[in-house]
Amino acid sequence: MSYFKVFGGKRLCGEIEPSGSKNASLPIIFASLATCGISELKNVPDIGDVRVAIKIIESFGAKVKRAGNTLCIDTRNVFYTMPDKALTSSIRASSYLIGSCVARFGVFHLSEFGGCNFCNRPIDMHLFAAASLGAEISSCEISAIRLAGAKIYFDKPSVGATINALIMALSACGESEIFGAAKEPHVKALVDYLISAGADIEEIPFGYKIRKSELHGGTLEVLPDMIEAGTYMLLAPMTEGRITVRNAAKLELDSFFETITDAGIGISIHGEDVTVYGEPQRPFLVTTAPHPGYPTDLQPQTAPLMSKYFGGIINENVWQSRFSYLDSLGAFGVRYKTMSSRAEVYHSKLYPAETFAPDLRGGAAAVMCALTARGESTIKNAEIILRGYSDFESKLRRLGANVLYKE
Repeated sequence: MSYFKVFGGKRLCGEIEPSGSKNASLPIIFASLATCGISELKNVPDIGDVRVAIKIIESFGAKVKRAGNTLCIDTRNVFYTMPDKALTSSIRASSYLIGSCVARFGVFHLSEFGGCNFCNRPIDMHLFAAASLGAEISSCEISAIRLAGAKIYFDKPSVGATINALIMALSACGESEIFGAAKEPHVKALVDYLISAGADIEEIPFGYKIRKSELHGGTLEVLPDMIEAGTYMLLAPMTEGRITVRNAAKLELDSFFETITDAGIGISIHGEDVTVYGEPQRPFLVTTAPHPGYPTDLQPQTAPLMSKYFGGIINENVWQSRFSYLDSLGAFGVRYKTMSSRAEVYHSKLYPAETFAPDLRGGAAAVMCALTARGESTIKNAEIILRGYSDFESKLRRLGANVLYKE
């Protein structure tokens, strides 16, 4: 079992450039199956989830070549197949196969979609979008001889359902409109890629208008990862350091910036670069929400900061419950109380510990605790962290951390 060995208590300082966005790269890789041509994607991170996504589309006959951080994906001769359950069950993004397979092949056999097991994550909205466009759905299959344009109304924004609806609508005869759509930067990145591939997509208030399009290969440079950027910014006050994250000012993190400055943490913006420094002066209040609200993928990383200083409250409004990671942080002495969609984290004395990474973001939070607790800590199941953080060990070392990753 892989693990991180962390020798905590060092102040972290320096500059970091986040890698390409995991949450933008994955839907684009899967969406390429709905195109017929050669796509070029730049700034794609070399992380676990991306490697799995590549293996999945290769099983459909896609030819993928990586040169550095650039992927070339040839989907001219793809075919439908039953994807390997061992692969689809390992990443949540495999659910994007619904849209790409129904659009390209007219069929998809429902599989087990994986990812971080922090709460119940149904696909009912994905299936609702498919049915709205005319697909027939059984207990194990989605099929569509011919999709027809439709108006799709989502009760709440869902990134995954929006992505699948966009991809399927491009193969539906006529015009479709999606209302209540998610507008996260990674959704917009997918839209940009699809437009480069020939898609007719128009952004409208609260959604998108889509017309049937023949898709060829597309091109896109993937934006930097906003969650990685936010994690490194939180490491500055966590370790009483000063960290500059390059290109972070363009990542639509206004709600994140507002939340941490409200707690008294300093932020300085120079062009596209953001420097974070200083310590909190008061308790944190984090309330997650769909974009442009505070990202749910950054709430686990705020808990260590709360525990080190004045405590705080987390209101989770995206998922039903996302606090199971606190059990792992408890090994470091983090004291907390959870109540359905709310967690109270109390000021705690942090000490070295041995624990498990419970999920991707919870694992990053455990590393944050280890980096500030003076002494030697071990975080097992560490490969789950590398699903979303590229070159995590080397970047932490560049900031001055004493950390070692072992497989």
